[in-house]
Amino acid sequence: MSLVIVGASLLNAKTLEGKLLQAFEEWAEKDVNEDYWEEQFIFKDWPYRGTTERKNPGAFIENAGDPRDIIDYGNLYRSGVESYSFSMGTSNASASWNWDAKNGSGKPYARYVHEGEGTNITARPWTDELYYPQKFEASDVRLALMRRIKMAMSSK
Repeated sequence: MSLVIVGASLLNAKTLEGKLLQAFEEWAEKDVNEDYWEEQFIFKDWPYRGTTERKNPGAFIENAGDPRDIIDYGNLYRSGVESYSFSMGTSNASASWNWDAKNGSGKPYARYVHEGEGTNITARPWTDELYYPQKFEASDVRLALMRRIKMAMSSK
């Protein structure tokens, strides 16, 4: 036995769409821009080959080895979080971040840290769970989005 659905119509489609867009906006602002980035930069220890001298928010220099976080003075973190932008159209939405902090020589260094280039000998890809579908599927940040959608759909 099989079943084929050849057509359907949505009642209150604009209301449904509005709830989904609102859930996405709340997720992007709270679950990603606040919680996820903080976790990636401050609370997550990344594997790092070698030891380097690094600066920290307390304005002191320490030897950092393996594992380590990627906060340092927080410039890279702040460049992304403070650049957060959300835009919504009639049927779509987007959230964006611009990681444009500059290092001591005045060069943007997000790519160096993310990809493990230059003096950053080990990649610390803090955006991968949001960028790659297979990583997103298995992530806690996806679960947060699903919770937001479920809450939005159950509200009147």
